[in-house]
Amino acid sequence: MRRNAANKKPLIITAAAAALLLLLVLLGRGGRAGFVENAAGTVLAPIQKAASAVTGAVGGFFRNLFNTTDADIENAKLKSELALKNRSLMELEELKKENERLRALLDFSSSAGIESFVTARVIGRSPGVYFRVFTLDAGRAKGVDVNMPVVCPEGLVGIVTEVGSGWCKVTAVADSSVSVPVMVERTRDTCIARGVLNASGDQNRMELHYLPADRSDLVPGDALITSGIGGVYPKGLRLGVVTEVMTGEKSGVNAYIAPSADFAHLEELMIITRGGENG
Repeated sequence: MRRNAANKKPLIITAAAAALLLLLVLLGRGGRAGFVENAAGTVLAPIQKAASAVTGAVGGFFRNLFNTTDADIENAKLKSELALKNRSLMELEELKKENERLRALLDFSSSAGIESFVTARVIGRSPGVYFRVFTLDAGRAKGVDVNMPVVCPEGLVGIVTEVGSGWCKVTAVADSSVSVPVMVERTRDTCIARGVLNASGDQNRMELHYLPADRSDLVPGDALITSGIGGVYPKGLRLGVVTEVMTGEKSGVNAYIAPSADFAHLEELMIITRGGENG
């Protein structure tokens, strides 16, 4: 008996649905819906909505499938070719810019008398806004070693402080751990330039120390170059310019310097493996 009742359930449901539809037809007047119509409509509306959505999607798929013309295919092909061409143009433009930067490095090495060097690309930077440690894609395999100066066409960038087989790390001259023997290009006075531990948010700032006490004609705009003293940095590399001269200070700081290198936009650099003697 239970099995027969279970088998009759689908028939009962079908009969009820048919009766409900028939009732809707008989009661339809074209005006405002009655209570029964509203109830039936509420029950059937979600089903009708879902069926309509499925039907629309399937219909749209087949319309697009069978209505695609040769012009549509050609248009898609042209769009694909245009995208590839634009990508190629962008890659060519990047290569052109890279060649220009490398040519500038070579011109700089010639004018500075640098005979032995390795070019390398910046592949990493220290976190934070100062970018005071850089990772380059050249290391011991190319003859790179610690304490080798690193330059860009604008001047001295920093010094190699760590080396691996295919990479090295460079600490920028603006870092507080770096000291560079320099001279004032105009007066030829020698002194020491140091990075600043806390530059009050200014990443392009260094300090000048040990300027002779009887020299008081240092002025903003004076250029500073490496003096060659100590043998680490070749003589004549541009370091930066004086931005502010300190007078009457007991801190030991003679002036503040803006480095020539733009640490935030370095891409290709030159590692000096044996320096020149320009200056």
